[in-house]
Amino acid sequence: MNLLKLEMMNATERIAEALQMRGLFIEVKDDFIILSDENTHEDITKTKQLISSLGIPTFWQDNQFQVLVNRSPIVTMKKIMNAPGREFPVHLEGYHFQWRAFAQRRFGIKVNALDMDANMAMLVKSLNKAGITSLAGCNGHHRYAPNVQISGGYQGAWFKVIQEKYLSELTLHYKWTVHFENQSGSCMCAEGAERWDMNLIYQDTVQMAMVLQKYAREIRELKNASFKRNKEMKEVASHLLLARNYEGLVEWMKAKVENISVADKLK
Repeated sequence: MNLLKLEMMNATERIAEALQMRGLFIEVKDDFIILSDENTHEDITKTKQLISSLGIPTFWQDNQFQVLVNRSPIVTMKKIMNAPGREFPVHLEGYHFQWRAFAQRRFGIKVNALDMDANMAMLVKSLNKAGITSLAGCNGHHRYAPNVQISGGYQGAWFKVIQEKYLSELTLHYKWTVHFENQSGSCMCAEGAERWDMNLIYQDTVQMAMVLQKYAREIRELKNASFKRNKEMKEVASHLLLARNYEGLVEWMKAKVENISVADKLK
């Protein structure tokens, strides 16, 4: 975050920015901070509790609030951004692994940002906004690789396509790689470090999240145009997945996307 920009922010802008970095979907209108419908009811309730616990004077009206002071210290921003998550069960349903669910579903799922580790929540929420169903994120707690649990092999392969197309130009501190055959079907993990710097992990995940949010609608529409719930596509995709030919599945998806791109240029 630009330090000069940060210094110029008023209390409303600082708190809105911090909540967004913590994984919440925020709009600011007429001095109101609005928690959009993309947030869960649990997150809205916990946001009220978090803001109250920090002693920030506010006026609430349903899912929006006003900050009743003009200035708020940077330390308050940091407390919001780093508010700890909690352990929670990840529910897996059989349909998560089916071609039909992948081809038909436009958005991902709603997950509670404030339950997840602070430096992973924004990325998980942004993946779901872009239609890449993601179940949870964990920063590894300095013991193992920070990771995002993705729903099924098709979603993991699709994210690899999106990663190359939209995220490859980012300057990240770690290499983020998709793996398959974990409990959720696929996951993305940070690679290659004996000690994980949580601030650098945060910087990486926010960079990726911001790009995914910027192009979320485009990514959803690209997926919808490229893949259909029909017998032919299902047979090809399921054959590659069952054979554990994940690179073949990724290349097949890339070809479908390229066909759509070429067709658009010829219009």
